[in-house]
Amino acid sequence: MFHAASQKTALRPIPIFSCDKALVIPDGCLGLPTLAALEQGIVVIAVRENRNVMKNDLSLLPWKEGQFHRVENYWEAAGIIAALRAGIAPDSVRRPLGHTRVSTERMVQVAQPSVEQENTTR
Repeated sequence: MFHAASQKTALRPIPIFSCDKALVIPDGCLGLPTLAALEQGIVVIAVRENRNVMKNDLSLLPWKEGQFHRVENYWEAAGIIAALRAGIAPDSVRRPLGHTRVSTERMVQVAQPSVEQENTTR
């Protein structure tokens, strides 16, 4: 059974972004590349570990769902890119995960008619 937190993110349609295009920037850095990525739907990953003098709150920009990610370091940025390339919603594996509900009930599988059975009933 999926983890409860994973169900919310992994089972809903996740936005698909082209991961051959990702912009990794220092957190708070707002410039033409960031604005161009915002406009073109390119994934932007802001890294907190890379300190700079700019103090912009990038989360206030009108990002599409899943387009903007804020991470602590470049290891996490690489993980976000790898997850997106693999089609995994990064939020589905982000800690802390919610509570897990364990059920001892058995799932009943409903038999679906085969293609041949459907053709004979028509």
